[in-house]
Amino acid sequence: MALNQLLVVMDGMDEPPMMKKWLTNRFNTFLDAMFVVPRRIGKVSLRMKPAKARTEQIYFIGACNVPIEVLDPALTRPGRMGRHIWFRTPTKDDRIDIFDLYLNKVAPEPDLDTGRRRDELARITNGYSPAMIEQACSMALTVAHAEGRKVFGFQDIVQAMTTVESGTAVGIQYVESETRAVALHEAGHAVASHVYAKDVLSTRLSIRMRGGSLGHHQVMEREERFSKFRSEEIGNLIWTLGAMAAEHVFYRENSIGVGGDVQSATARAAWMVGMCGMGPLPVELSREYATEEDEQAAREQVEKRLQRIGVTIMNRSQSGGPMTSDPIGGVLGDRDKRAAAAQLLGQAYLTAYALVDHNREAVEQIATELIERKEIYGDEVVDLLNSVRLERPEFDLLDEATWPKI
Repeated sequence: MALNQLLVVMDGMDEPPMMKKWLTNRFNTFLDAMFVVPRRIGKVSLRMKPAKARTEQIYFIGACNVPIEVLDPALTRPGRMGRHIWFRTPTKDDRIDIFDLYLNKVAPEPDLDTGRRRDELARITNGYSPAMIEQACSMALTVAHAEGRKVFGFQDIVQAMTTVESGTAVGIQYVESETRAVALHEAGHAVASHVYAKDVLSTRLSIRMRGGSLGHHQVMEREERFSKFRSEEIGNLIWTLGAMAAEHVFYRENSIGVGGDVQSATARAAWMVGMCGMGPLPVELSREYATEEDEQAAREQVEKRLQRIGVTIMNRSQSGGPMTSDPIGGVLGDRDKRAAAAQLLGQAYLTAYALVDHNREAVEQIATELIERKEIYGDEVVDLLNSVRLERPEFDLLDEATWPKI
């Protein structure tokens, strides 16, 4: 009903003034009712001309915070709201200016007035709107006042940002074994991202419960970009499965904490295969075979093992067709595309597993540091990951030691 009323108002906005239109209609009706005055004599009309449309130029301007595709086409068609403008969130340079605006109104610590800190704040607030930046600054000042300090520092503002993004920290204490498990889980994400997702930087590593999540690892792009190549998407897929790989390396099983990772990885793999034409790469074997048939048989065996791992990981709870509102379900419902997505998941998981297994001591060192500090932010996360000297492993697909038990 609200949509219909809005369309009626928009269509009637160019109508003549109501009183002028009413008087004209009444006068012409009165003449018609007399049955004496004809409507016209020859080509001359004996009735008042219809009231003219308004002369004002009226523009309709609307705003919404949902994708324009979900709005009724009757509202967005040419003639009504035919020009559509998308407002992006501020770029990095914009965010530096916004921080300058809000931080100059309060009394931050001198460290926040340096160019390095302003640049770091702008980097770790990728995707923030001006209102979110203002809220983070205001909340940081509140945190400082609550602790009896008149000025706030970098840790206060990143704590405020964490609250804005992930919710208020829940004041609970994990048991020792669970603390270590959560730390290893997040360390798995961090090392996989640091080694294979070269277009991003880690900005937050935490084992504090926020918003129902036991911990989280957050990254941001080094440069703001709007497209990605296959290698970059593969890196993100390895990052997503890094936590599950870490749990299998250290515990030989995974916890329920990988549920969100599995769902995200499945959707990404199906999207890559079904919508972006980014299927799995051919399997490279490290041995030479006497005949081409023997090599092909070995390659098919490896591909099937990768698919079995992927199918084990894959979240297959979605359904639908490729033209429905659930295209991911449509991809997973197609046998060939599902097999390709499963192989893609298997390759990404095997890579993540080999990485964590090869850098086992480094992952434990990161987890230990995280257990002590609970949360690490910004450049400190990057410095920690650089300090452990992670190495990209070389592994042989024909070596049984390469394959995880999953």
